[in-house]
Amino acid sequence: MKKLFFLIMPFYLFAFAYPDFRPCYKKYAYIKTFIPVNEYESVTFDKKNCFRYDPFTGICVVKHKNRKYIKTFTVPKLGWWGASVKHDEIYVGNFAQKGIFLTPWRLSVKTPKNSVITDMFCRTAGFGTGDGFVGADMVKHFVKYGYWGDAGIEVNENMNIVSFDPFYVKNIKIGEKIEFINGHKASPAEFNRYILEGICGKTVLLVVGGRKIKIKLRKKKYLFTPLEHFGIKVDKKLRITSLPDKLENIYYVMPGAKITAVNGVKVETFEQLKKALSTYKNVTISLEQQGITATIPLR
Repeated sequence: MKKLFFLIMPFYLFAFAYPDFRPCYKKYAYIKTFIPVNEYESVTFDKKNCFRYDPFTGICVVKHKNRKYIKTFTVPKLGWWGASVKHDEIYVGNFAQKGIFLTPWRLSVKTPKNSVITDMFCRTAGFGTGDGFVGADMVKHFVKYGYWGDAGIEVNENMNIVSFDPFYVKNIKIGEKIEFINGHKASPAEFNRYILEGICGKTVLLVVGGRKIKIKLRKKKYLFTPLEHFGIKVDKKLRITSLPDKLENIYYVMPGAKITAVNGVKVETFEQLKKALSTYKNVTISLEQQGITATIPLR
């Protein structure tokens, strides 16, 4: 028997103001595990048989031949009525939190994995991850291109620079604010529009501290740090996963060694590491393995 879940509200409000999402349930009740987004591809948030996978959002693109697919996209506003619809479930609430960059949007109710997020007119706003939802426009971009754009700069929601790749972008520093992006006042929405959803090879024009800076977009890499310019890759726990033979042979460093400091400053998180490496000065990293500490100068 199919189960319906609704936000509990006073009877008089339900009777006169509560929207009827039954047409939306009828429209999307066929969705179970795969969400058809075009004639030949579907998406799911179960990492299985992925033709293309995004580690940032969990989008898994699979090859499917679909007789019908979801074509309508809309950008919801906070406070609007919304619902999460799946084969035998529907949760009705409000759009409660806007996603920042690659973080999920949220409803005031559950958003089961692989559900369709719809407004009261049954227009698709996104797809449920189990912990919020990814906006449909972002899903559409990833399905088409398979990557997010990157300008070598990380910012916070106030558009202040929190880290950057000194090998890719020049003439900026930590704490400076991006004022304009391609002539538009900088905001997380514009950052998504022109950078994350930008096309590799295209140039984006930033204004930082009154200075115009042109940057050619590249593909955004998961767990990227400027150490990759030296052939060093690390995981979320700051453990080295790969490094050049030259460093192994000279400093006797092996994969598994943990980065503990940059230029003598202690780092404990991946965000602290990226921030510490956002410098045009020479860099040394301190590593610890089997109780032994080694310091390696990189430039």
